[in-house]
Amino acid sequence: MKKPIYVIGHKNADCDSICSAISYAYLKQQLQIHAVAGRLSGINSETRFVLDKFGFQEPELINTAKCTLKEIEIDEGFIVDKSLTMKEALDFILQRKNKGIFVVNDEGKLDGIVSVSNLTSILTANEQELVALMSKVTLANIVKTLNATVLNEAVEFTCSGQVYLMPSLANNLKMLPKGIVIVGNNIEVQRFVIDAKASMIIICGENWVDNVTLEKAKENNVCILHTPLSALNCSQLIYQSPSIEHIMTHDVIRFNINETTEAVSHKMAKTRYRTYPVVDDEHRVVGAISRYHLFNYEKKRFILVDHNEASQSVNDLEFGEVIEIVDHHRLGGIETSNPINITSKIVGCTCSIIAELYLLYNIPIPYGIAGLMLCAIISDTLNLKSPTTTDTDRKMGKMLEGIVGESMDEISQQMIYNSDSIVNKTPLQLLYDDFKEFRISEYKIAIGQSQCKSKEEYDAIKESFKAYLEDTVKTNHYDLILIMFTDPMGSGSYFLYTGKKAWVIDEGFKEFMEDEFAHTLISRKKQVLPVIVELLSK
Repeated sequence: MKKPIYVIGHKNADCDSICSAISYAYLKQQLQIHAVAGRLSGINSETRFVLDKFGFQEPELINTAKCTLKEIEIDEGFIVDKSLTMKEALDFILQRKNKGIFVVNDEGKLDGIVSVSNLTSILTANEQELVALMSKVTLANIVKTLNATVLNEAVEFTCSGQVYLMPSLANNLKMLPKGIVIVGNNIEVQRFVIDAKASMIIICGENWVDNVTLEKAKENNVCILHTPLSALNCSQLIYQSPSIEHIMTHDVIRFNINETTEAVSHKMAKTRYRTYPVVDDEHRVVGAISRYHLFNYEKKRFILVDHNEASQSVNDLEFGEVIEIVDHHRLGGIETSNPINITSKIVGCTCSIIAELYLLYNIPIPYGIAGLMLCAIISDTLNLKSPTTTDTDRKMGKMLEGIVGESMDEISQQMIYNSDSIVNKTPLQLLYDDFKEFRISEYKIAIGQSQCKSKEEYDAIKESFKAYLEDTVKTNHYDLILIMFTDPMGSGSYFLYTGKKAWVIDEGFKEFMEDEFAHTLISRKKQVLPVIVELLSK
């Protein structure tokens, strides 16, 4: 299934940003496009009331445009138990054309990795290494590897790790004790090996052992196996009998499923392995990844609504792909690798544009979506009182009123009543209630906006919040922060501001100011930002 396109509003989202994301994602879905609404932060009390009123959940939280491993295609992780024989492991890898298999413990957690190089290491091993490896082999593993039949099973099988092929009667008996001996169906040789106290006899060729030899093997606790393999083939395969736990790599470089592709790529660049396990938070294997996956994954795709500047958008936007913008603000210079669709209009609310697009595509607007878009228009235009309000906002508001069955005035009062008082918000909540950053020339400024229902509310928070703003300016290196505490009835806003460029507010808005109240100034976009841009650009 193709990955979704995320429709996202700006950071520190207001009502229009969230409602636009949900409404436009729904429109795209009706046009058979796999779109999902997203958000970049928590939502304010006004937006929460609107979502609850019309039966919507908060959109999915998106923290970064970077992809994590769980968001890209990776290989299946082949997991095995550590008791698997080396031959079984090699067959497993070759059949699946996989570069490695992952060994898990009894709890299903990653214990090690087995690669082709681990399995073929016996080809270059010296005699001492082979003996040490074979000394750990089990009877069951030898039987599986050689496709053997047990003719006599010892009470307890142990071996020295030495393997002998076709000894003659002239051989020194001292060589064979506790060894594994590969023989033919020569009875005299078989009995000779038993007398030499070998641990195991492997008979190649005819499947027959006389009763005397079997009884002799039982008395001396010697295993006897028969294999259909030739003696030469048997002598080669038997070294693939040990369990993979003895040759696997324990110190495994692994990646968590929630790590970003960039972080994984950086770590891979310092290593030389061909495949790596991907694990969850409980260290259980969920897949396998190689460099190929990091060069060929599909980036996250985004449609930006109610904003178009990188500083206001999802973190690490440069690692994603913007494919469309729907907005009503100034264009802030996002760079894209490919041409994109941009719908930008001079209106008071992004949802007014989206409502028009529903009409353009002849898509019926459901009750809930109509409610969201209507509330967004009410919020962004202060119930059509903002100077940003256009005839389009009025027209779309009227149309949506008809679908919802409530007037804008009624819903506006409900929204004001259900919005938290600024007195009950923390400084952090006040700052990021509806907060946008802007780059103007070489200056970094920010303008936030919150509803303030009375002067008493403003007076109750201004001193402590002003100190908080001063700390924020120092910490985040802002040249100017302005927070507008706006009267929901549209009479104006209290201006609280600080920073080395605070003179811009004093000079630009002195004719509107009475004490700290800026009469008639209620629009950040149309009345405030253009003045700041003009003064800072001189």
